[in-house]
Amino acid sequence: MSACLALPATAAGVPEDHGAWLESDEDLQGLAVNEGALEFLTEPPGGRVLHTSNWLTISAASLMSGWVELRQCQGNLDPVDRVEIVYQYRSMRNLRVLSSKGIGSARIVDDVVQMTQVRADAEVCVAAEVQVLRQAGEGRFLLQSGPFHRRFLDGYYPVRLDYRVEYPSGLLVVESIQPAARPGFDVKTDADGLRIEALFEGRLTIRLVVRRGGAI
Repeated sequence: MSACLALPATAAGVPEDHGAWLESDEDLQGLAVNEGALEFLTEPPGGRVLHTSNWLTISAASLMSGWVELRQCQGNLDPVDRVEIVYQYRSMRNLRVLSSKGIGSARIVDDVVQMTQVRADAEVCVAAEVQVLRQAGEGRFLLQSGPFHRRFLDGYYPVRLDYRVEYPSGLLVVESIQPAARPGFDVKTDADGLRIEALFEGRLTIRLVVRRGGAI
């Protein structure tokens, strides 16, 4: 998904539908620096680990329009006076803050969530509609999310990701998932969606191909 969490610095060179995490280095000191190569982790490292939760809800109408419901929470944030989450989707509408804790204020300006007085382990949850479902021919659809990453200066640091896609039971069938399931990248699917739990360093892009099921 496309979100850039930026301090008074600015995210540079971020391609469309991609994002970069620019965070305080308070909990990054002493960690080995990852230069961007994707590495799945089986145990959380020491220090604060950014926790990103993404829920995408696909309806029957989404198959025609490409619009899906997005709900996203950013948790375990670093303490800072002011920070922004900048969304960089090609098409996004109705962005709103659902809840926040450990944050002085959170407001929406265009496609940006502006936060002040962020305390340790703060969390913010937002919702929006995003046009990310693309037809791939023969009743198939592509949904690509990412790259997810937490970046500071030239290094990439650990992220815990909870990624879910939901739809009416039987509407879709998951045909392929990239990357494939492995330690540090757990995948569960059923008739009404899928869930991925990942712990990683570097840049993670999730690519799903789904096809129409039997439901209308």
